[in-house]
Order: sequence, then structure tokens, then C-alpha cells
Amino acid sequence: MVSILIILTALNSNITAADLYNEGNRAYEKGDYKTAVEKYEEAALRIRNSDLYYNLGNSYFKAGNIGKAIVNYRRAYFLNPRDGDIKHNLAFVRRYRVDKINIIESPITKFFSALFHFLTITEAQNLAAFSFFLTAVLVSLFLIMRKKIYGYAAMVTVISFFFFLINWQIWRRESISSDAVVVVPEVTAFSGPGDEYKEILVIHDGAEVKIREIRNNYALVQLPGGIGGWVDLNGFEKIFPLPTSD
Repeated sequence: MVSILIILTALNSNITAADLYNEGNRAYEKGDYKTAVEKYEEAALRIRNSDLYYNLGNSYFKAGNIGKAIVNYRRAYFLNPRDGDIKHNLAFVRRYRVDKINIIESPITKFFSALFHFLTITEAQNLAAFSFFLTAVLVSLFLIMRKKIYGYAAMVTVISFFFFLINWQIWRRESISSDAVVVVPEVTAFSGPGDEYKEILVIHDGAEVKIREIRNNYALVQLPGGIGGWVDLNGFEKIFPLPTSD
């Protein structure tokens, strides 16, 4: 089921995006997933919206492109990390991948991963701004009134720093994250940046990797667990930054 999005704005670019989004919805409901993908992709160049990326992920999955579906579910999840449908569909599509890699995370890793993915961008920014404001107020009161509220000031300062780190992490994930997904049926990983090097392994559609280095037309990618190699740049798509028409 596609998610219905209502976009109300006076900007012509966003009105066009809304039209494209609605055209994509109609195509999806008719089972024309290729057209739905085209309309959603064009709309995604104009706006950022979790519902849009969610529907785009659904369309790619229906069209048989696991990698592209995962890319867009990940983008939707980034914008709306507490949406149950997004998390469910992302987990569901991952089951269809050829490459099965099971990574056991420690409880601490799971805790901080859940924490960093709990807040949306706006929520993290608002919490950070509020914490800094509260810290400034308490410090000012301490300097003016000379009351022993330094304990409270210290506590709020720590909280401010904590939310600042969360905000920074979210910004980092969007701005310089190395996350990418293989979006072709398969891509060969070589021992060096070129097909003249030794073949190491074949990575299949939907595999999630981290980009460690880019050289010429190849990228050194790493799968969960550490294994990896150099693959052609056309074999994967980065999740961040989110695409725009600029």
C-alpha cells in the first residue's frame, strides 16, 4: 500500500512535486511500477519526504530492483526513523538479498545505534537548541545571583553536549556518510582499482556497503564483517546526501 501525501505550498516547484507524486500514486495503484518509479524519482529531485521515499522503495521492490528499494527505504528511515511501516518494509526487502551476512552487535552498539536513529533531523536540532538555551540561562543566573546552581548548570551542559553529539551524528550521516547499496544484479570486487586486478568476490543486488576510498572509476567498498574490494562506481548508489535538483 502506498502512503498518501498532501503537500500544501505556494512554491511552484513543490506544487509540481505534488503533481508528480500523485501521478506516481496513480501509476502504482494501476500496477505500472515503472511509471511510478519515474514520477517519484522526478518528485524526489524537488522535495524531501519520507512518504515519497517509502513509496519509491515500494515501487522499486515491485519492479524487482532490491538495491534501489533498500536505498529509498533507508532514506525514508533517515527522515522518519520511528515509522513502523518503513522499518518493516526495509527488514522485509533485506530478506530477498542474495548475500546473507549476519553481524552480531554488542548491546552497547545496539543501544547507541537505536539512540542515533530515534530522532528526526528537526527533533535533534530543536533539542540541541533548547539545551544550549537552557544552559545559557542557568549560567547567566549563576553569574548574576551567585547562587549555588552550578550543579544544575553542569548537568544541563552535559545534556546539551549530549544532544549536540546526536545532532552532529545525524548531520554527519547525511553530509559525509559512506553508506551505499549495490543497485545492479551483481558487481565484481577486485584487489585493486581496475578490472586488471585479481577478482576477490562478487557482490549482489541489495548488499549494503561502506565506501572507504574512491580512485578513478572505482571505489574501495567494505561489507559488514570487513570483507570487500574495489568495485566500479556504477555498481552502487550512495544513500547520503539525499538527491536534489541543485
